[in-house]
Amino acid sequence: MYSHIYPSTVQATDKEDLRKRLNGAHIDPKRSDHPLLTPAAELALKGQFKQVEWLRELGASVDSIAYAYAIAGKHDKVDDYRRLYKANIDIIAQGYAVAGNTLMVGEYQAKYKASVHAIAQGYAFAKNDDQVEHYRKKFKASVHAIAEGYACAGNHEQVLYYWEHYKANINAIAKGYALTGQHTKVKNYQTSASVRAIAQGYAITGYHTNVEQYRRKHKECIDAIAQGYAITGNHTKVEEYRTRYKASVHAIAEGYARAGNDIKVEEYRSKHGAKPLMIAKGYALAGNHAKVQEYRTTHHISLFAIAKYYALAGNYNQVEYYQHLADTRLDQNFRNQMITAIVQGYALAENYEKVEEYRKDYKANVYVIAQSYAMVENHDQVKKYFTEYPATVHVIAQGYASAGNHDKVEEYRIKFKADVNAIVEGYALAGNHEKVEEYRTKHGASIKAIINGYTLAGDKEKIREYDINKLLSGYLKDREKKVDSSGKTKEYFYTFFTCIQKSLTQKRNAVKAVQRALQGEKVVFSEENIATLRNGNLGKELRAFVKTGKADELFSQKVHTVREFLDALQNNFSTQLRT
Repeated sequence: MYSHIYPSTVQATDKEDLRKRLNGAHIDPKRSDHPLLTPAAELALKGQFKQVEWLRELGASVDSIAYAYAIAGKHDKVDDYRRLYKANIDIIAQGYAVAGNTLMVGEYQAKYKASVHAIAQGYAFAKNDDQVEHYRKKFKASVHAIAEGYACAGNHEQVLYYWEHYKANINAIAKGYALTGQHTKVKNYQTSASVRAIAQGYAITGYHTNVEQYRRKHKECIDAIAQGYAITGNHTKVEEYRTRYKASVHAIAEGYARAGNDIKVEEYRSKHGAKPLMIAKGYALAGNHAKVQEYRTTHHISLFAIAKYYALAGNYNQVEYYQHLADTRLDQNFRNQMITAIVQGYALAENYEKVEEYRKDYKANVYVIAQSYAMVENHDQVKKYFTEYPATVHVIAQGYASAGNHDKVEEYRIKFKADVNAIVEGYALAGNHEKVEEYRTKHGASIKAIINGYTLAGDKEKIREYDINKLLSGYLKDREKKVDSSGKTKEYFYTFFTCIQKSLTQKRNAVKAVQRALQGEKVVFSEENIATLRNGNLGKELRAFVKTGKADELFSQKVHTVREFLDALQNNFSTQLRT
């Protein structure tokens, strides 16, 4: 694709001619040896300003263009892109680092608070070891970002050194190699934990054949792949993964937020229901503070969530601000929640120094730390915390369940007696529906724990499947949305066969009778109630709930049909309903 976009742009006579030549193709393919160089960026390096502007107007990434101008030392152009088009500060600073322009790097770090991790990664990509060490030691730059930069540059000795001496994240290393198509090295660093990072790296730089291999072999990669395509702006591929492979709209929206594609973010939020929380996360990871604040105020995003995401991003300036909020509050509960959020972000980022600082100086919750390390499959740190704090066993197993590491889950369940309810909650949170059912039917995990997990995940469809109260209220809500041409709620769903249909009034009365019985009230169901509850879509949902055994936990006996379920409610079993 790169070989098509670049010459097409050079040969075009004007923007409209270029639009025709591109014919809807992905406009920002990456150069195979340089993950941030696009055709527009390469033209910027060569001073082809007119063609660069055509591509920008057609949707090319302003971040990649500004990055290239920084490498080329075109400071006026960089400034224009920063001011006029809101090009990412961190990526600009990284471009200056790649060019070895320490003066401009220092200016962006001091004046605009550019990420020390992005800067160190740029220096690593340029193989500027002295500056890398300077940023690691003085500014606590992420060893994981540095190792990824070295991997992209093919500096295998430094990659190995950072992995062995500083415990650099193998996912970041594998992703760095994937971004630059170093397939042999990718295989060397591939683990069950790194496949998502690898697949996303391949997606970002357009190695579609490799992406497909990972999709077919590792179904858990689908969301990471779709997010990678969103980050790189390949909208056709994003839509393919959303529609064909059911990729998470939340992961996609987060990817678009990380790329600064506000139009696509809003499309996914308003049209597809992407969670504002995940969008705010994407903006925080990208250092887009204005958008983070916009989402915090408009969509009421928790201060704790934002602090966690800034810690995850390693944005020390922002974390310091949120820590100051906690320190100046008299509310001890607020302070504790903020500390927990921050240390969780640092643990998820595997920022060992910061985690230890918060554990020692702020008495951060060791359960949260252990669970977070399990979620990123940092087995050494998990083992360390489990050895020192054995009671963390349940949250560790839950963390591994969230990460999809089934072997570790089973190890902690069988060997260390981890609680199955904690595990099933982790699987529900991760959306692993097969494992949820396995733990419910095979290991006796409770419906309540499953509901808790799906509630944390915000999966309303699954909550309705497991929670009888949500099933009933959800059915009525859906039914009441059915209106006629005048906008009035339909009493009958169809205009024909009304003699055998059940009316909305009948449905409402029957549902309310069940709801009262579930609350412990003595209820006698009429034959009309029973017939209504077995009728239509309501009957279909209730039968599925009963036949899959989800109703059994409500009683001290098994029920096999809707009629038996209603009999159990009616015949004084309501007093035995489990809370």
